[in-house]
Amino acid sequence: MRGNTQLRPQYTNSYGLTHTYNFKLTTKLNYSHVFDVFTQLVDTAETSKSFLTKKNLATQDIVSLNISYPFQYKWYNMFINVNSFYSHYIADFGGGNRIINLDVYSYNVFMQNSFTLGKKEKGWTAELSGFYNSPSLWQGTFKSSAIWSVNGGLQKNILKGKGTLKATVTDIFHTQKFSGTSNFAGQYLQVSGSSDSRQLRMSLTYRFGSNQVKAARQRKTGLDEESQRVQQGGGGIGQ
Repeated sequence: MRGNTQLRPQYTNSYGLTHTYNFKLTTKLNYSHVFDVFTQLVDTAETSKSFLTKKNLATQDIVSLNISYPFQYKWYNMFINVNSFYSHYIADFGGGNRIINLDVYSYNVFMQNSFTLGKKEKGWTAELSGFYNSPSLWQGTFKSSAIWSVNGGLQKNILKGKGTLKATVTDIFHTQKFSGTSNFAGQYLQVSGSSDSRQLRMSLTYRFGSNQVKAARQRKTGLDEESQRVQQGGGGIGQ
């Protein structure tokens, strides 16, 4: 590992246009130009040695289109967010093959579903969510493979609505694993990794105080949040 006392700050100019239809369908088109992108990469010292260091990439251009939509029908609620983008990295560190000129078209999808099971007063709800990230560029030089994951959960209201018992499983199929390749400065790398992303979680919560006071406070908070969202141009999840 080698430090870099010449590392410069990174600056971004971003321009966006957002449209919200019927307070639900939100579309955002955005362009960003990044100066002196800094990232961690593998470089060489002499011929037989390599090291990790932080360096400024010259520039990065990103064009993105983000679409989000919530849907509700009786016992079913759904939220989906799709983000597609084109990214281009350019850098020249001199010395033959120490040049970066990579671009990629990529997209990310996130979806969350919730279901009310049986009669509403029974208090049973289920949730299924997941994401998919297509192959992309990471840290300016790594070409990453696609990655996806699915989570699930079941919830039950108990103790006359004052308590909630919940069980969730994250990354059900244990697919949240990273892999990628890099070919820079004569170094060809294959990288892969994973974490303890598949977990079973159990939780029990209990609410004290009056439910009527809490419900009134939540209604006011919801109105405030909606007002702020409209004033900010309809910004959505996933930005």
